[in-house]
Amino acid sequence: MSGIAQPGQIYHTGMNYGILQGVMNEEELAINGGEPVYGGEFPAWPRFTRGAVRRASAVLESGRVNYWSGGEGVEFERAFAAWAGVKNAVSTSSGTAALHLALEALGVGRGDEVICTPYSFRASATCVRNAGATPVFADVGCDHMLNAETVARAITKRTKAVVVVHLYGQVAEMGPLLALAKRRGLRVVEDCAQCLGGEYRGRRTGTLGDAGCFSFCHTKHITTGGEGGMVCCADDAVADAVRSLRDHGWKVGTEPKAFDRTGYNFRMTEVQSALGAAELGRLDGWNLPRRWRLAAALRAALAGHPLVRIAPVDTEERRASFWLVPFVLDAGRLRCTVGEFIEAVQAEGVGAYRILWPLMADRPVAASLAADTIGFWVHPVYTMRHIAADVKAFRKVAAAMMKGGVRGGS
Repeated sequence: MSGIAQPGQIYHTGMNYGILQGVMNEEELAINGGEPVYGGEFPAWPRFTRGAVRRASAVLESGRVNYWSGGEGVEFERAFAAWAGVKNAVSTSSGTAALHLALEALGVGRGDEVICTPYSFRASATCVRNAGATPVFADVGCDHMLNAETVARAITKRTKAVVVVHLYGQVAEMGPLLALAKRRGLRVVEDCAQCLGGEYRGRRTGTLGDAGCFSFCHTKHITTGGEGGMVCCADDAVADAVRSLRDHGWKVGTEPKAFDRTGYNFRMTEVQSALGAAELGRLDGWNLPRRWRLAAALRAALAGHPLVRIAPVDTEERRASFWLVPFVLDAGRLRCTVGEFIEAVQAEGVGAYRILWPLMADRPVAASLAADTIGFWVHPVYTMRHIAADVKAFRKVAAAMMKGGVRGGS
């Protein structure tokens, strides 16, 4: 899909029709007491199928709810590894735990530095401290993510690894970054908490670096009942280290000794694994296709709007999986702050998101993007009616708040 939606234009995305309409300048904003553009509801996410609930209930009825007492955990790991196209997948209690274990399994520890983004949820950097190392913050590119140039400027003689976050479901430019890491002998951990199903040059995110980490928190592409995570890697020794660290430091499959290594209890429960396996089963056939179609409609409608400075990255080489659909606004064209603009859009009754992550370091590009980005949810339970409401709300508020207004609300 290409081009910009005009008032009254209908897009067919393979699921529903949505009329993406413009709004005249004189309409009163809902935040000022006017009528919201959308008075309905946005469906709650997550929404489990009856099959998923039955599968989880069967685990509860069996009483085999611990990873070591049932078979759901092992089955989920096998299914995830097959889906990702990687040799090893190790489930964890959360995405944060996955990042922590991956770094330790790769040998990151005291005295090491790990390059991180300052522009992400805090777990993308606190995992480094959890492993005993020091986070070093590099700036990001205009696509919101680390790249080879920004990382290169942050490398020191103590640098051991890089944590690359695929933000909002967009995919980082991994080729040059991986080449840099190989030249400098650095480990690469992919934080795919927001990018389940993204692809770089035909390969799944999370399978490109030394380890890929996923989150199954309640807002993510799929959830294992509120929390959960996964570590993927090709190296058997790394996977074995993750399994050992996850399970009190024991060498899994052998008689436990007092201290094989220091470890944790970061296992996923059987109920979580049952839900995860069920949700994974509808990821490619239902979840991701709907996200792509909803995101395509949003991008087509807003990417050419005069207020939009940077549109989401989604190319044949870097295929996004769209946790959110982010648009960077031209703050200089507004008669208000971007934060106030987003609040006004939200007041119109739609699913806009204001980026709330505090920056963990003073990096100019990251600070600018964090301040000026609006995101729209594209959960697969949404329809084109919800996307039409998002677009209508954005255009209405832009017509009112842009300097000089916007002719025809377009």
